[in-house]
Amino acid sequence: MKLLKKQLKPFVNKLSRIIDERDIITDQNTIGPHLIDWVGNFHGNSPLMITPRNKEQISQIAKLCSNENIAIVPQGGNTGSVAAGIPNGEIILSLKKMNKIIEINPNDYTITVQSGCILSQIQEAAKNASRFFPLSIGSEGSCTIGGNISTNAGGISVLKYGNMRDLVLGIEVVLADGRILNSLKRLRKDNTGYAIKHIFMGAEGTLGIITAASLRLFPKIENKVTGFASLKDLDSAIKLLEILKEFSGDLLTSYELIPAIGLHIATEYGDNITEPLKNREQWNVIIEFSDTKNNNNAHDILQESLQHSITQGIVLDAVIANSISQTNNIWKIRKAIVEHQPKLGGEIKHDVSVPISSVPEFIQTTIEKLREYIPNIRPVPYGHIGDGNIHFNVCPPIDYPEQLFKDKTSDIREIVYSNVNSLGGSFAAEHGVGIIKKKQMLKYKDKVELEIMKDIKALLDPKNIINPGKIL
Repeated sequence: MKLLKKQLKPFVNKLSRIIDERDIITDQNTIGPHLIDWVGNFHGNSPLMITPRNKEQISQIAKLCSNENIAIVPQGGNTGSVAAGIPNGEIILSLKKMNKIIEINPNDYTITVQSGCILSQIQEAAKNASRFFPLSIGSEGSCTIGGNISTNAGGISVLKYGNMRDLVLGIEVVLADGRILNSLKRLRKDNTGYAIKHIFMGAEGTLGIITAASLRLFPKIENKVTGFASLKDLDSAIKLLEILKEFSGDLLTSYELIPAIGLHIATEYGDNITEPLKNREQWNVIIEFSDTKNNNNAHDILQESLQHSITQGIVLDAVIANSISQTNNIWKIRKAIVEHQPKLGGEIKHDVSVPISSVPEFIQTTIEKLREYIPNIRPVPYGHIGDGNIHFNVCPPIDYPEQLFKDKTSDIREIVYSNVNSLGGSFAAEHGVGIIKKKQMLKYKDKVELEIMKDIKALLDPKNIINPGKIL
């Protein structure tokens, strides 16, 4: 399965008949950055990286690898957090040179792209066509759309537009035996049997190599309004969410939970970040309304809904940004939490989801259980509370030995994941399973569902050469 040292030269000779020699890379200094996951939890190895330029080349590569029993790890921007794109001796097949926008059709509200396109590139192309592509995540300047689809990426706009799965109309995939599945239709409705395209979304590159996709576009956003509200308590986060939905209809785009410890991280370690409110409470939220009309409608409705929430005692104080700098300051808080948590002496990350109504109970009970295990431990629960997705990261007590805390990773994860499971939630909300969460996959996944997944993998990749060892 792995490419052995003695196989490298003859295998490269065969590859050179398929792709240009400049697209065959054996230099370990060049390969090195592709061997470490973004979080830094996993360090892999690979003797070879190839960078094909079209689906036909990938098809021939897949046939060759199938015949030679050589495993492939597809890789996009390598921005994942569960090591799903990191090789363990396998070949890296990088899609970064397949980065063309194939077609944009404003009338159909669609854009068709190669899988190596950077997310921000697609956002910009949509904007230039007076359209809007809504997927927005922290790594959008470097992640690729193929990786976004393979991991069913979420982000800050899921509340209004859904996950990546909801934004894909069609895909093109090279299968393990080299066959090309061409399903790049731009249709909203296609009720012709099994929706085969969906099995590749969220499969983390284990069932085939996504080479292109047709994506949904939306009317151009003309106006965004950002607010920051400090809540009476954690339960008020759900009450405020309902009020915002009731008042705004489909204007509500983002709703992000920000705890006091998150504000401390942002203002202490972030780049020139100030707290939006002088007297904030323990629990706060970032709110964003977006509108296709360039008027004061979104601002007025957000103001009205916040005033109503203050009257009801749900919100204790709030501010609506009245400048680009104020808006940027608020969103920099969200980004800084992600970047600077490790400066609290380390962190143990969890990306989980529970039913929206259960979010307060989950956060409160998990904090209690963690503090029973380690007194003064510092949980940092934040993120997409509007869709039930919480990034429940955990930092050690002040001056706690970093290695001792790291040694307790398994115990801390079990506390978090078991509590998630007890509330009918998921141990992998938007980041996927990869290598990091395979243990939880076996423990918490429905047994019949897991069996069906294994059957699909065996059918599409009987030799187990496409991203082996991930998810299953």
